[in-house]
Amino acid sequence: MDEREWIQRAQAGDRNAFGEIVRLHQARLRAFAARYVDRSEDVFDLVQDAFLDALRNLLVFDARQEFGPWLRAICRNRIRNYWRERRVRRTAHQALVDAALEEGMGAMEDDLDDAVGKIRALERCVGELQPAHRELLQLRYARGIPVADLARRLDRSPPAMSMILCRIRGALMKCMERSLEAGLP
Repeated sequence: MDEREWIQRAQAGDRNAFGEIVRLHQARLRAFAARYVDRSEDVFDLVQDAFLDALRNLLVFDARQEFGPWLRAICRNRIRNYWRERRVRRTAHQALVDAALEEGMGAMEDDLDDAVGKIRALERCVGELQPAHRELLQLRYARGIPVADLARRLDRSPPAMSMILCRIRGALMKCMERSLEAGLP
């Protein structure tokens, strides 16, 4: 029996047919999710949730279409939600990284690999910053504190604070470039 027949049977309510669809797609879908999520237990959860979403919405799927791209789109949405939820639970500087990754998820699938690599390089480079610089990034970008307010807090002029932030961003950019050229995660 081919995939389209399994889909039609599953749409008619045959749970065993949907089990066959899962069997056909689960390894590829796990590999897809693993490209964007590091923890294997999260990958398994995301894939399972994607299959459950697919089962709940199977009646709206046009069986004449390819099932794989539809399933990957469902999984991609699950991954986006994962990063949104994770951003809420993480520290402020990690929230910056997660927000950038979420933005990258909107790109074409081929661009996602590149975006994930850049985000992982950014995450590593932010972790290498001096604690004071990391805190400054958290205050400015994660909490959204205006430059003028940061300048007052740190007894600096707003132009001096802007220059400090610019230098930190420049250092991050150079670190990311080195990381990407070296192929570091």
